[in-house]
This record gives sequence, structure tokens and C-alpha cells, in this order.
Amino acid sequence: MRQSLDDFIDRELQRSGSVIVGIIIAIVAVVNLWQPVQIWFEQQAKIAELDREVAAARATLAEAQADMMRWTDRAYVEAQARERLMFVYPGDISYLVVNDVDAKPAKTDEVLGTVQTTDIDWVDAFVQSYAFAANPERKSK
Repeated sequence: MRQSLDDFIDRELQRSGSVIVGIIIAIVAVVNLWQPVQIWFEQQAKIAELDREVAAARATLAEAQADMMRWTDRAYVEAQARERLMFVYPGDISYLVVNDVDAKPAKTDEVLGTVQTTDIDWVDAFVQSYAFAANPERKSK
């Protein structure tokens, strides 16, 4: 019995010794591989960032190529010259709006209960305005 107990203890010590050696080998492997694995992850992150930059550059290039194709169209060039440089063809009349501000909308909240009449005959005022516009040299009433 004593012999079997000693054998059992020897086997357990050998097992625990090999477990300890295995744990030490695992720790050494983790310590040795830590830096290369960390470098690999950093490189993967850098590659992903560069891929995003390349995609953005390709989008910018495609936009520039589309813009370049628009400039080969004569109608687009003419429209840009009219809009940006205010070019016109001979005989064209160009109108330039100065101080183009939005007028404040009239208040529509107030509704009058009765219909109001005006002192001015609008038909007569319209006819006088039309006559004056047709012949500005003649004085109106």
C-alpha cells in the first residue's frame, strides 16, 4: 500500500510539474507573440484607413471627371458664362436685380366681418394707368 501511495504521489507531481511547465510555456509564448500581434492589428487599422482615403480620392476623381465632361458641352459652357461672368450675346438684354430681398408677407390672420368699399374707382384708375403707360408724354389727370 505504501508503494502504491508513493507511486501515486510521484505521478501527481509529474503531472503537476508538466502542467506548470505547460503554463510557463504558454506565458512565454504570449509574451513573445504579444508585440507581433499588436503590430499586425495596428497595420490592419492603417490599411483600413488608407482604403477609406483611396475610396474618397476615387470619389473626388469621379466628380472631377464628371465636371470635366460637363465643360465639354457647349450649352453648359454658355450657361456658365452667362451665370458666372454675366456674358450676353449681342442684342440680348440683360437684367440685373439689385437688392433682391424677400418682402414680408401681409398678415392674413385678421379677417374683417364687413366688406369695405373704397373711394377710388379701380376700373377708372386701371384705364388711366394703361393710357399713361401707352403714351408717357401725355400728362394724366
